[in-house]
Amino acid sequence: MFTTTTKRRAGAIGMAAAAALALTACASGTSEETEADASATPAAEETSTAFPVTLDTAMGEVVVESEPQRVVTLGSHEHEYLYALGVAPVAVPVSWQGYDNGTGPWADEDRVAAGAEPELFEPGTTTYDAELIASFEPDLIVATYPNHTMTQEEYDLLSGIAPVVTRPATGSDGVETVEWGVTLADELTLLAEATGTTDEAEAIIEEIDAAFAEVRDAHPEWDGKTSQVGGFYEGQAFVYAASDTRNQFLANVGLDVASIEGTDSAWMQISAEQLDVLTDLDSIVWQVATTPDARDELQALPLYDSLGLTDKGGSIWLSDPVLEGAFFANSPSSIMYAIDAFVPMLEQALDGDPATEVVEFSSEG
Repeated sequence: MFTTTTKRRAGAIGMAAAAALALTACASGTSEETEADASATPAAEETSTAFPVTLDTAMGEVVVESEPQRVVTLGSHEHEYLYALGVAPVAVPVSWQGYDNGTGPWADEDRVAAGAEPELFEPGTTTYDAELIASFEPDLIVATYPNHTMTQEEYDLLSGIAPVVTRPATGSDGVETVEWGVTLADELTLLAEATGTTDEAEAIIEEIDAAFAEVRDAHPEWDGKTSQVGGFYEGQAFVYAASDTRNQFLANVGLDVASIEGTDSAWMQISAEQLDVLTDLDSIVWQVATTPDARDELQALPLYDSLGLTDKGGSIWLSDPVLEGAFFANSPSSIMYAIDAFVPMLEQALDGDPATEVVEFSSEG
């Protein structure tokens, strides 16, 4: 799947290069020839009509007057969306996993294809450093999946530097979006509108939809099977809201993501005494890569056996740090990576035979 995506984008870049050469050749001809060629070039027409564009975001309407040349991203995955669109941001936050260029290996082909070699900076965990952001001289600031909730004061301050694109106000279903719960399609569409790459976004969304549909078609027996994404932190289990991007992934491969009472926010901790609220699930994806002792601690909880996961064979242990990062990123390239990694584990966990071993994915092969 990576190969198909990369070839398509490489082809788009090649077409752009060819168009640039054609325009250079025209410049050496007559003015009449130049005018004729320019009027016949769809790319020229598209560029002239794409901007200005008004975006409807959660922080209000944002006007992008012209095609951005210096984009700065503030969140954990927006730059990967831009790479997929062929856009090269000039500055991105450091990777929370310590990767070079601010992103995991799943997105590196997209980054190289986009020609991106961004500067890295510490985005801050509670406030944004406006002076630092201004030093990159951005003409567009992207914060559709920020590291922390942006206040109105911060938004106003950053908007004095450049237009700030936060998450869309409403999703494609017309419902108001929730923080950290926007779908890939809605976020990618918004960023494409902001950067004049709508055609590319449509192709990417079609490709990802097809990949998910292929999994669903191959596994009709998953229909009605329930699942959730959880973990263990500081002595307590937790689960994510059904709208969380990781749970969106499970829903997209055909599982019924259970909405646990109390998870209206991004995530909810569950005490050891309340673990049985997860009893009826057919499977749980446990994130344990960044907390190596979490698996033993979870399995040692008195109520763990009451979940019935041992009887069903439904526990999936996400112990590989690369996959954990890709699962969290929810970008075009990371979704393709996660599909390849998760489907075999889901097949084993949901085959109805508790004796089937769920072989944990390893990025090292």
